[in-house]
Amino acid sequence: MAISIRTELDLQRAMYELLEQQSISQITVEQICQRALIHRSSFYRYYTDKFDLLAQMVMKALEELLAAEQADAAGSVVMSRYIGTHTQVLRHLLVTNTEGDNARSQQVINDCFLTIAHAGAMDRVFVMIRNARQPDLTAYLVSGAITSIVQWLSSDRRDGGDPKIQAAIETTLASLFSLEQHI
Repeated sequence: MAISIRTELDLQRAMYELLEQQSISQITVEQICQRALIHRSSFYRYYTDKFDLLAQMVMKALEELLAAEQADAAGSVVMSRYIGTHTQVLRHLLVTNTEGDNARSQQVINDCFLTIAHAGAMDRVFVMIRNARQPDLTAYLVSGAITSIVQWLSSDRRDGGDPKIQAAIETTLASLFSLEQHI
């Protein structure tokens, strides 16, 4: 059954707003549904759980990042901007939970990276993932780098949107993303 665009956007908006406020571990399907003004049974008609919704959100974000990269700048610049703009959400998704949901969140991101890489995305990072001897390990390397950056930002409550911090993240990502030249 196809999900209506309005329902999809309402659920994604609700999940995003909740992630701005609390860890993925603390978010329940009931909270998502209440915020989206959607009955819980409607949620389960389209998604198996909150991580299924998260996977759709990550795929959409990656597609938007790829479009921005093609229209604007290198992947490291676009990813740095994304991390800076969404630091709090990423912190609640990948770092601040105590129930192990960060591993599941990272698995969702990893799976999305693999899906986009295998779909033929021409971004250097996705080409690197696709051409690697172990694509799943390479995808984990990339998603792990993002997690590490968010942990670094969280360690001293750094502002991911600060221009100096943005430059540091961009340089780090550019170094990481250039590794495929040496493999």
